[in-house]
Amino acid sequence: MKTMNKKILLLITIISISSLSVLFICCSVDETESYPTTITRHPAVNPEPSDGNSGSLTNSKQGSGTVYAHVKEPPEPAWTRYGVVINLGKNGAYDDKSVESPIVIKQDDDTYVMWYRGHTYADKIGRIMRAISFDGIHWTKTGVVMEPTEDYEGNKVDPMTVIYEDGVYKIWYGASRYGGSACYATSPDGINWAKYPGNPVLKKTSGSWDNKGAGGQHCVIRVENTYKMYYKGYGSDDPGWTFYGLAESSDGINWTKRGVVVSPQPELGEKTTFKNLYVFSAGDYFFIMHTMSDYLHLFLISSSDCESWCRNGVVFRRGLTPGKWDIKWATSPCLIFEDGVTKMWYEGGDEEGRVRTLYAEITADCFFEICGETMVSTEPQG
Repeated sequence: MKTMNKKILLLITIISISSLSVLFICCSVDETESYPTTITRHPAVNPEPSDGNSGSLTNSKQGSGTVYAHVKEPPEPAWTRYGVVINLGKNGAYDDKSVESPIVIKQDDDTYVMWYRGHTYADKIGRIMRAISFDGIHWTKTGVVMEPTEDYEGNKVDPMTVIYEDGVYKIWYGASRYGGSACYATSPDGINWAKYPGNPVLKKTSGSWDNKGAGGQHCVIRVENTYKMYYKGYGSDDPGWTFYGLAESSDGINWTKRGVVVSPQPELGEKTTFKNLYVFSAGDYFFIMHTMSDYLHLFLISSSDCESWCRNGVVFRRGLTPGKWDIKWATSPCLIFEDGVTKMWYEGGDEEGRVRTLYAEITADCFFEICGETMVSTEPQG
């Protein structure tokens, strides 16, 4: 890790055929702070530099994937930060302790719907709650829609992904017991949920790298006819480490694990604990926005083959929102690409460690570059 004080500019173009929108994000940084400053370039996108500043690194859990390292200052894009949009409930409310894990979709009637985890001081139970909005900023809470009722769920249920398909809301959510697992439920209205009787749909595997926990945190995207779940897992072979695994399914219920796809790289200045991931795909690329222990900013990594991963650096820093609502951490992002704007809801931790849902966006006259000098023109999904 190095302390940098240098200005950089990053650029990305994202074109969405679903909304016929074009997103350009531009970012500039001129601030001194300590971060992991090494970016890993995907060799198919950015060839290994010939200046002697790079080296080949491998990790046994990533199979044959080769990582190419190149030192580069992490960016801070020109986000417009709106601050708190879902506040803590009044004393005695089911979300008077914390408002976490926002998941947002936009419906055909232009209404935004958010599912989030609310915690209360009264019983310390984590419930899935719901809110609606007409602009993504001003929200009306509608109450609890799911509670932990099963043994495997433990004391909380945590919304991870909601997809609306063929008139059905599908939710994949995290359960906290037995090291964490991924569960599934459906609903006709996003309010009344029927939990899948065969839950959990993804859990730890004895004798594997994820034999201590798998799926308590995850994100599901659909790519053509395949559901892809990226999930956090950990095992007894690597105490203190967490990894991102990939599982695939044709129905969102029966999953086939494909192994570890992203491992922490301490050689690159990364911490060994990855967490709170959000995934989207664009063209042939997959992107993971996430945090890591101690570095509680939002980082971006990308890949075209799920073997070699490009570390794109910090894309959103904690502590810069007016009111310091995210001074402790900015994590658990959820993104919507709409009308040339990237809209992001995320968890913010204040000075006392209390958690609320915050909102930020970047307008279409800005640019964000993925993987060094390379321009990426793709269609966001997920």
